[in-house]
Amino acid sequence: MESPTTQQEFGQALRRWQRYKIDVRLKVSFPHDSKQDQAFGRANSLSRGGIGAYIPVSIPVGTTVGLEMTFPYSATEARLEAVIRTCEGFRYGLEFTRVPEDIQAMLVKNCSAAGLTQ
Repeated sequence: MESPTTQQEFGQALRRWQRYKIDVRLKVSFPHDSKQDQAFGRANSLSRGGIGAYIPVSIPVGTTVGLEMTFPYSATEARLEAVIRTCEGFRYGLEFTRVPEDIQAMLVKNCSAAGLTQ
């Protein structure tokens, strides 16, 4: 059996982007019963490709959602589209899709800044 350290290092090696801890309020828009619904949650990890978040509603894996949030090292609100990739209770893993260039630059800036503080 592998040690927890080895498993953690192995898991990090499989990721495309490094994750950084954040604490940001976000608004999620998603389809529900043939209409758009909204909920608020908290993002707790950020990478250039997605976020981890606590969202206290049930959203099926594979659902495309709209996200609105202000990153810690940015003054403007970011509006992104993402797909729910994983769900454990109300903890979601979301992968960004169709990221505009200005938002991609914002993600890179915030990941770089978060990396300096961790």
